[in-house]
Amino acid sequence: MENNDDSGNEKIPPESSAYTVDEMHEEKFKEEFIKDLSAFSEGEIVEGVVVAVVADSVFVDIGYKSEGDISLSEFSSKPETGEKIKVMLVRKESKDGKPILSKKKADEIVKWDNIQNAFHKGFPLEGRIKEVIKGGYSVEINGFNAFLPNSQASMKKISNPESLIGERLLFQIDKLSGKNNIVVSHRKHMENKREKEIREFFETKKEGDVVEGVVKDIVSYGAFIDIGCIDGLLHINDMSWGRVYDPKRHIKKGENLQLRILSIDHENRKVSLGLKQMVDDPWKTFEERYQKGKKYDGSVTKLTNFGGFIRLEDGIEGLLHVSELSWTKRISHPKEVLKVGDRVEVMVLDYDLDKKTVSLGLKQVLPNPWDAVDTRYSIGSRVKATVNKITRSGMFIELEEGIEGFLHVDDISWKKQVRNLLDNFNVGDSIEVVILSIDRENRRIQMGLKQLMDNPWASLKERHPIGSIITGEVSSITDFGVFVKVDDEIEGLIHVSQLSHEKVENPGDHCKVGDKVKAMVIDIDENKKKVSLSVKDFLNRLEKQEIQKYIANDVEKTDSVSLGDLIDLSNIGK
Repeated sequence: MENNDDSGNEKIPPESSAYTVDEMHEEKFKEEFIKDLSAFSEGEIVEGVVVAVVADSVFVDIGYKSEGDISLSEFSSKPETGEKIKVMLVRKESKDGKPILSKKKADEIVKWDNIQNAFHKGFPLEGRIKEVIKGGYSVEINGFNAFLPNSQASMKKISNPESLIGERLLFQIDKLSGKNNIVVSHRKHMENKREKEIREFFETKKEGDVVEGVVKDIVSYGAFIDIGCIDGLLHINDMSWGRVYDPKRHIKKGENLQLRILSIDHENRKVSLGLKQMVDDPWKTFEERYQKGKKYDGSVTKLTNFGGFIRLEDGIEGLLHVSELSWTKRISHPKEVLKVGDRVEVMVLDYDLDKKTVSLGLKQVLPNPWDAVDTRYSIGSRVKATVNKITRSGMFIELEEGIEGFLHVDDISWKKQVRNLLDNFNVGDSIEVVILSIDRENRRIQMGLKQLMDNPWASLKERHPIGSIITGEVSSITDFGVFVKVDDEIEGLIHVSQLSHEKVENPGDHCKVGDKVKAMVIDIDENKKKVSLSVKDFLNRLEKQEIQKYIANDVEKTDSVSLGDLIDLSNIGK
């Protein structure tokens, strides 16, 4: 109960029933001291503040009645004054009344608690790989030894296990059965980290976003790009606006690229990427840079049987057909004049923007030697030329580089049918020929060899018209008739049916090689180089003449003459 005077001031109690001021302060200090003592338990981990570092001791204030000192050897590094640390209260008081503290024991408990928390809550801890042991590695983690199995050291196969010694990595606590049985996994940590990143990727990324990636692997249909947490596919069709025949010629393994996300498959976790989509389609502005009939520089990217592909710029590629390579040469494959990587000047012949195709010409940038071929060679002129190629039907003759003519087998000889040109000619032979015709538009020149001489068939018809009688020498005998030399190298054939009125089984029974034979000319075929003769027709004429002569001159003659007397086949060749 308060004692107040009339003025309202607090009254001091009588001396017999009140504390002095000093006694009150002392009593209050004792109450707080008792309270402080009860707030601490031996073996407890408490937080303290470094108040001094002297010699080999560290003085720490934990809020107790006095500071405790800890040996500096319990610290991994010298602490700073004012630094907060965790220590264990080993005993509340020593003989000198100071608390006994331990940094080392506190660290062990804290570290072990961290390991337990990491195991139960699933978060990783940093550790250092110490050495290779049987089945894996020994790992120091939070001051404790742990076992890292080989299969859990990495997501990839490790070819050199010793290369990991000394590495500081994050580990997932996989198994925990006491301080001496700790199994850790770096692989699980990486898998968990990757899974988290993948989920974040698919939650935040969308089509059209630009991502950065590294070319991880190149295949025939494209490339796989590492975009951090997942591999995306860059299809060959999305590498360039132009044709890409070999991805390895367009991108390199390990190359860093900026790419655009084309599609995202959340269910299957697949991402399609595009490289060409990072730039505008050059075909949209093609006509601003290219015109028909104009010349442009390009590089050869691919050669095929039918032509070569020429890149005019990134994304713009045209076809140079094999027929557009040369005005004069017969080129069977573009590799005869081009190779991949060549820089060439070409002319734009045509283009189709819808189909994104360009037709190019190489010969069009050069003069066409066929344009003035008829000014250098006239029909009927004689020229020296070289045999370039021999075929069954004739020979290709080169007049000059790139200008060839054709000499048909029928224009080689007036008299003979040439069956095998290789018997008389070789590639590289120099021969004289006559220009028979020139077709500049179709690039054809017809040549002749026999035209160097007069046509013997024309004079043959004059000297031996059909129906005339010739005398010739038998040159050969066959089953189907007899060949007779008519004029120089021209032979006529007396077919077996034309040898006699009677049926002839064996022409050799009627004559032999070298015999002189008279026969009638019944046909001359200049094109086929054939002369047809007939002994039978000659005998028919001779028979008529003899009968007419007999009737005219010997009508009064009494002796009779038989037909056999007039036609004596046995002496036909004498």
